[in-house]
Amino acid sequence: MEKRRPGLIDPRALPIAVGYLPVAFAFGLSAVAIHLPGWFAVLLSLLVYAGASQFAALHLLASGTPFLAGIVAIWLINLRMALEALSFFRRVDWGHLRPHLSLLLTDETFVAASLGDAMSPAAYVRLVWLPYTAWVLGSLIGVLAGDLLPLLLRHAFGIAIEALFVSLLVGAVRADARTAWAAAAGAAGAILGSPLGGWSLVVGMVLGALAYFLATARAERAA
Repeated sequence: MEKRRPGLIDPRALPIAVGYLPVAFAFGLSAVAIHLPGWFAVLLSLLVYAGASQFAALHLLASGTPFLAGIVAIWLINLRMALEALSFFRRVDWGHLRPHLSLLLTDETFVAASLGDAMSPAAYVRLVWLPYTAWVLGSLIGVLAGDLLPLLLRHAFGIAIEALFVSLLVGAVRADARTAWAAAAGAAGAILGSPLGGWSLVVGMVLGALAYFLATARAERAA
């Protein structure tokens, strides 16, 4: 029997892409709400391609955070992606394509790609290109819709995405006490660091990561 050739899209990419669309749409709306140029918002999606980092970037831009503080904060948020990329890309000899294809790796595609046997470069591309396209397209639609939707509806989308992040945090806190310690330490750090202006976010992130590390070490000693 002739072996069936794989299609252009990995079936696992479809639900990921569908999930990315509304979040990217909300990002585009949020960018318009703070009067960010539409082309710049789409460029962020093209080059950064990281939901949490992009929303954080909007907050930092809107609050007038110093440029260096913003760079450090976004780097800390995205640091996990460097670790995920190092873990994933050493499974296959990607050659000169590795630095370019690592841009398309997200938390969701990392999990999907890590399941089962090591993927070939072609199989990896079939998995990641559709979610990436959906994210950029969703951002573009959000930017275009931002000029058409009433102001009240735009604010409603912003509140909805913030509620989504809060619900995810609450779920994580309930599932793991270490996350509760990290969240509490991060919030305390951001509040105590408020006199530092835009650097308060960096202080909160560092203290949150340190609290999670200490809680993990304590749990391992108790086990």
